[in-house]
Amino acid sequence: MKLNEYLQSNATLVDEYLSRKLRFPSAPSSLEEAMRYGSIGGGKKVRASLLFAAGEGFSLDPESLLPLAGGIEMIHSFSLVHDDLPCMDDDDYRRGKPSLHRAFGESMGVLAGDAMLIEGFRFFLSDTVFLSKFGEKTVLSLTNTLLDALGTEGMVGGQVLDLEAEEKTVSRDTVHHIMRMKTAALIRACVVCGALAGRGDEEELMLLSEFGRLLGECFQLKDDILDLTASSHILGKTAGKDVAQEKATLIRIEGMEEARDALSSTFQKALSYLGRIERSFPRLRELSCFIVERKK
Repeated sequence: MKLNEYLQSNATLVDEYLSRKLRFPSAPSSLEEAMRYGSIGGGKKVRASLLFAAGEGFSLDPESLLPLAGGIEMIHSFSLVHDDLPCMDDDDYRRGKPSLHRAFGESMGVLAGDAMLIEGFRFFLSDTVFLSKFGEKTVLSLTNTLLDALGTEGMVGGQVLDLEAEEKTVSRDTVHHIMRMKTAALIRACVVCGALAGRGDEEELMLLSEFGRLLGECFQLKDDILDLTASSHILGKTAGKDVAQEKATLIRIEGMEEARDALSSTFQKALSYLGRIERSFPRLRELSCFIVERKK
């Protein structure tokens, strides 16, 4: 299967799962509608594919990881919904359509995002088949890995630093620190979770952790480049936002060429960690290439 077919197949699998799971008979129908709007369709579901591809190296099939993949994509979607809010990055578009707060109102943007985060964890923590297959100890490790990626020293902390750095002169080290917390932490967690589910040994977990962290930095560097080189139509969100908001990016402090060089060198370093593992991860390697070569 070609990579674009692989990505589409995974996105369809996850979207179908979300469509089945996002039904809450006792909840307000407006909340369910908003949650479905913010999570189903439109996205590439790259983080789910990273989980699947890492698990594939340990002979795990996507179906067995689906509750975790669905949870991860719900959690990622929550972060996008909140990121688009007027008090944050204030974007009117996401995934080629009006952002959730534009379609349902700012209050619903906050509340639907909260619910997506909570229900995302519930998907795999309350799935008895998933718990039985992987065991409580592994599921606890998966949960803590995701919590570490999302919390004060992960995504949330990174978003705070990102907001505080707007319109300020920052160092290269600060930019990389923000990238590692805001974006790379969750991408790293997706890769590590695949290895944890596959019961990888200590060295495999360490190498995949470093690979995932560096790949996450590549993802953010590529996003920053695309923000200036791609159109809003292609991106599915407003282009040029980083410049308008004077975000702390490598492009702003050192220029486009330096950002491209950093992307190339970081990617090669990421691949070097992956290459040190005896197991084969062909899909993970393909996905990493896609991340640095994508057009949107």
